[in-house]
Amino acid sequence: MAGMTSEAITIAFADALTRAGATVVEAVSHHFPGTGLTSVLILAESHAVLHTWPETGMVNIDIFSCSPRLQSLAAIRSLGATLGAASTSIQEIQRADGHRQLAGQQP
Repeated sequence: MAGMTSEAITIAFADALTRAGATVVEAVSHHFPGTGLTSVLILAESHAVLHTWPETGMVNIDIFSCSPRLQSLAAIRSLGATLGAASTSIQEIQRADGHRQLAGQQP
């Protein structure tokens, strides 16, 4: 993440989700000067959100999908590699309808 612009992070986020099988309908991002970035991707399959905290080197990614074909883990791993994550922690949450959801956190 060090040295990457907010725009580059947003592009990498959308690219990772697209390669994982998501259809990005719209992307909205806001850079908080001196702090971090929030990027929201509206997906045909639902949505994904990324928050950064450059001062701590933390990135939090939430991916919500109604499609079992979306490879959320692949997106998290790809983005982690792009951002230079030293480690990745993933929490998987099953939806009420039985589908699984992933919430990824990368320091």
